[in-house]
Amino acid sequence: MVTKPFLHVFLPASLATDAQDLRQKTLKVGVIGRVLGIFRVSEVVIFNDDDPNLKNQTAEAELLATLLRYMETPQYLRKALFKRTGELSYAGLLAPLRTPHHPLESEKTKPGDYREAVVIKVDEHGSLLEIGLHEKGFIKEKLRAGERFTVRLGKPLGDGKVAVTRAAKVEISEYWGYEVKLARSLADGLKEAKVNYVIGTSRHGQNLYEAASAIKSSNPSSAAVVFGGPYAGLFEICKRQRVDAKELFDVVVNTIPDQGVATVRTEEALLATLALLNALV
Repeated sequence: MVTKPFLHVFLPASLATDAQDLRQKTLKVGVIGRVLGIFRVSEVVIFNDDDPNLKNQTAEAELLATLLRYMETPQYLRKALFKRTGELSYAGLLAPLRTPHHPLESEKTKPGDYREAVVIKVDEHGSLLEIGLHEKGFIKEKLRAGERFTVRLGKPLGDGKVAVTRAAKVEISEYWGYEVKLARSLADGLKEAKVNYVIGTSRHGQNLYEAASAIKSSNPSSAAVVFGGPYAGLFEICKRQRVDAKELFDVVVNTIPDQGVATVRTEEALLATLALLNALV
């Protein structure tokens, strides 16, 4: 079973405001989605950060969430779960996630294997599921069409069907993707996440090497790592949302000391920070 703490990443709604258009935003989100998968992030929260460069915080946050959710969804379920919208015009540019819950057609096909499923038909006998195989999944429950959940494969039933049962992610020893949530503010998002250790990131923070032993000794079962945006760091975001950074964060770290560029992009900070935390903590 996975022994690492559940990792939550908090990203501001303004993270793609430095991108010129939807194509560039999609490419940026594609990098972020890959990083989340590489470092086994459990949950990503897009929080409104009241950036004056954004005319509509909610719309921008929803765009980012849609792209990240699309990327996290196995390819064989996307057609059933996502309508063709302008937000996904450049979704073809998103790199494959290739996490364990994105199997190839020849992978995870045996009884006992896990797969993601979506309900495609319901009748008096039960529910038919798309599971990305030649056979459809079948479960003796009347579920809601369009509902997505994890299943465990059972025995073939014939007639192009295979029996499946619901499964909880905690049963699965492999990394099974991230969830995407939205928050009205940073403080609200942290409150709802209920993590027991919060790490802020800032160029004005403590050197991570100095903070690593304290973070490790806290032995958190869940941790959040929070990032600023392209035009405002965490301290500025806290100031304009009228919250005390000392009350929100257990530690604020600088994971790129002596940076050689004027600004570090959010996706660059995300990669550097999660890589160092993975190695040191």
